[in-house]
Amino acid sequence: MARIGFEGLRKFALFTAFSALALFAAPTETDSALAEGLPKADAASGPEFAGRKAGLIVLEGDVDQAMAAYAARAIGKALESSPDLLVFEINTYGGRLDAAFDISDTMLAVKIPTVALVDKKAISAGALISLSARKLYMRPSTTIGDCAPILQGNEGPVMLGEKIQSPLRARFRAFAEKHGYPSLLAQAMVSEELEVVELTRGDSSRLLLSTALEELPEKETEGWSRRTLVQKGELLTLTDKEAGRFGFSSGTVENVPKLMEALGVSSYESVELDWTEHLARFLATIAPLLMLIGFGALYMEFHTPGFGVFGIVGIAALLLVFFGQSVVGLADHLALGLLVLGGALVLLEIFVLPGTWIAGGIGVVLMAAAMALTVGEPTPSLPDEAAPAVDFARILRNISYVSLLAALALLFPLVFGRFIVKRIPDSVGIALGTTMEGANSPVVAGLPAVGEEGTVLSHLRPVGRVRFGDRSLEAISEADFVDPGRRVRVVSVSENKIIVVPVEEKQ
Repeated sequence: MARIGFEGLRKFALFTAFSALALFAAPTETDSALAEGLPKADAASGPEFAGRKAGLIVLEGDVDQAMAAYAARAIGKALESSPDLLVFEINTYGGRLDAAFDISDTMLAVKIPTVALVDKKAISAGALISLSARKLYMRPSTTIGDCAPILQGNEGPVMLGEKIQSPLRARFRAFAEKHGYPSLLAQAMVSEELEVVELTRGDSSRLLLSTALEELPEKETEGWSRRTLVQKGELLTLTDKEAGRFGFSSGTVENVPKLMEALGVSSYESVELDWTEHLARFLATIAPLLMLIGFGALYMEFHTPGFGVFGIVGIAALLLVFFGQSVVGLADHLALGLLVLGGALVLLEIFVLPGTWIAGGIGVVLMAAAMALTVGEPTPSLPDEAAPAVDFARILRNISYVSLLAALALLFPLVFGRFIVKRIPDSVGIALGTTMEGANSPVVAGLPAVGEEGTVLSHLRPVGRVRFGDRSLEAISEADFVDPGRRVRVVSVSENKIIVVPVEEKQ
């Protein structure tokens, strides 16, 4: 048996004393009893990336799938020049949580060091993105935090429950462990139930949850000053100075060049949005208007003979919506197939089966389904941890959203034609000032003469097929819809347009 002398007893006593102090400061396995120290500032040294080159990527605006797609492409493009680090300049009030997770995962997968610079705001999903970087810097008077997951309801924003908050807190704990941030303060950006208290004594400082502090013996807190950093019911948002004090920010810099100077970077190259990215973001903002124009123009096309400007405008508007979504990665092959098939059926209705509305109606429904797969109400779901494999609720919301736009698009030309056109003065030239009854038109080869009668073959709604002798021609009803089998008479022939009226109404 080894013997312990006086020196051994002295060391054992010191070890016991320090162990008792460490027991008070050491973290436990659960969130509710976690105590931790604030990170210490790094010892002064030269710039970390002296003489290195960097890539600069700007993430600004709403966090959505467009930003996620751009971030992935920009990172890939920046890495082509083999930089030594990537710098992300961030300015956002937040947005979609699933898009923020996609951006965060992409940043964490980068093998070279990453640095985030908060330009103005990094709120909500912006905080999640910013803390994904290995180091964080902030410009003066900027803020970061407030990352509670919410859902916009009919009565305003609604805080989501523990099922969503738990995996999000786990992500912030992982950031704290990986990058040396205070775990409790990071989690307090997510959940408002966490009340964080700071204990200080001299140069020592410790963070605890208020619930853990209440369980400590009074003797263990004697001599420590107490201050509540985050009140229960509040979410943590930090200024640049507070973020520096609590170890989130590595420093406050005036701008990007000053940041590069502080890092020691000798040169950097910025990755800019190309014209397709700018166009896609613009189209995303006007997607509802484009769908209104698209469906409304197709409705008007069905009511005019042949294929004209309404058909071109309608198809072009819906293609622009799909193009904008495909550029940002929201349109998949199924949506493209539905859009192409729907467009083919619309053209079949216009050129081959005018007036039937069967092919055209199915085509419009398929095109609406394609729109529902690419646009609509965003979802706050987290990837993998909490989101179902198929979000049927979101699909139904998107279908309702697109259906409402389609209904408004069909309603507008009906209201316009019935109530507005009639009130426009004749001098404007939009409405016809005279009737076509008795009008004369030269007989065009192959076309019926004015006054010639025929039999309706397919519904005139108002365009359909009419048989004149042995000829089956496309005609337009001047009156209401006309059923097959009824007799009609030609009242005008102009530019290959045959205008007819039911014989019975003119007798």
